[in-house]
Amino acid sequence: MNNQERVEIWQAAMRGSRLIVAARSGIFLPFVNLGLIIVDEEHDSSFKQTDPTPRYNARDVALYLAAHHPAHILLGSATPSLESYAHAVAGKFGMVTLTERHGEAVLPLVEIVDVRHSFKDQRFDGLFSQRLIEAIGQALEEKEQVLLFQNRRGYAPTVQCGLCGWQAECANCDVKLTMHKAFHELRCHYCGGRNRMPKECPACGNPDLTERGFGTEKIEEAIAAHFPQAKVARLDMDTARTKAAFDSLMQDFEERQIDILVGTQMITKGLDFDHISLVGVLNADAILRYPDFRASERAFQLLTQVAGRAGRRKKQGRVIIQTFSPDHPVITETTHNLYNAFYQREVAERKMFIYPPFFRMIQLELWHKNAEVCAHAARELANRLSAKIGNRLVGPSVPSIARIRGQYIQQITIKMEKDAQVVRKVKQLLLAERDFLKTIPATRNVRVTIDVDPYDT
Repeated sequence: MNNQERVEIWQAAMRGSRLIVAARSGIFLPFVNLGLIIVDEEHDSSFKQTDPTPRYNARDVALYLAAHHPAHILLGSATPSLESYAHAVAGKFGMVTLTERHGEAVLPLVEIVDVRHSFKDQRFDGLFSQRLIEAIGQALEEKEQVLLFQNRRGYAPTVQCGLCGWQAECANCDVKLTMHKAFHELRCHYCGGRNRMPKECPACGNPDLTERGFGTEKIEEAIAAHFPQAKVARLDMDTARTKAAFDSLMQDFEERQIDILVGTQMITKGLDFDHISLVGVLNADAILRYPDFRASERAFQLLTQVAGRAGRRKKQGRVIIQTFSPDHPVITETTHNLYNAFYQREVAERKMFIYPPFFRMIQLELWHKNAEVCAHAARELANRLSAKIGNRLVGPSVPSIARIRGQYIQQITIKMEKDAQVVRKVKQLLLAERDFLKTIPATRNVRVTIDVDPYDT
């Protein structure tokens, strides 16, 4: 929305408009006589804002707002967050379970393809298994539409020299540059830096540079080569950067001007079309093997949500998940739609390792352009905090991406009992110690961010 549209919505809320549909920032509108808040897809990570400040979770703000007015609140999701479901199990939230899909639609048939076997008999090209190609061909013959999901945009995650091992890296961040073939560029998805695609290796002059991995752009190109008669399109932040571009893609898909739609997690929610008979997940392992305690939860939610795009009418749809880990519990639970089994397994691990929903968390990040200064400040802060809160503190540690936009990062994690008095005292202590850090000349310029109930750790 542009600024004028934002002003119009703000004024409409002040005038007492009866129904307002908004994204997360809409929770701060000046509501009049608020009676009901509906948080759709309450599990979604986009409800948490971390940058820029203020850091908040719109779902949690909605709960507070509903109690403040007072108003009723409805949290909706096919894959509830563990925190919300735990509250429902404990009786803090009421729970209504829908056991049937809308319009008598049946759940899709989920098929797991173990690509390890396809590799052995050379029937897997790194992108599409033979089973997936056959299923796409069958769907196209039946005049049905296909979704292909890969949670990485661009052509390839990195470019490497096969002779000396050079890899394209960002000058400002500790990440590999992503190749975007259509723009002839290497781009950083963290700082936005861009470089022209080199014609030869900058280190040794080798003209033979190799793309490693694959993103949505490469999938679009490859699937068009497999099915030249099909109309293929791509939905990601490169092709749908504006509202008009997104609307145009959705209209073309609804009018069946597109046979195969390749996309990131933008295609996992909100798509409700009659003729999607097949959904393909090309690399389930990428979302399973993420260094975060919520990795399994996110993977289950993402796989279940994208599977739900298939067969949303009476005809049963199909979902094909390609993976190197067919026996992974999340894959099994997704295949058989076993949310309760997933919940019981996951909360047992969370309780064992002191994570939400049984404990509260606060994430501190220290940022500075000098790595040594940042590390010194983190040690100083951690030592002072540890002396007062003991083993509730974990760290400091270097995150998986140690530098972003030229700033080095150190992390400190605090895990607390779910006790209001303990949480209040820890918050007061953090603010005091952060201010104390500013009084030390050597650490005065270190930026400290505090994220309560972080979504990413």
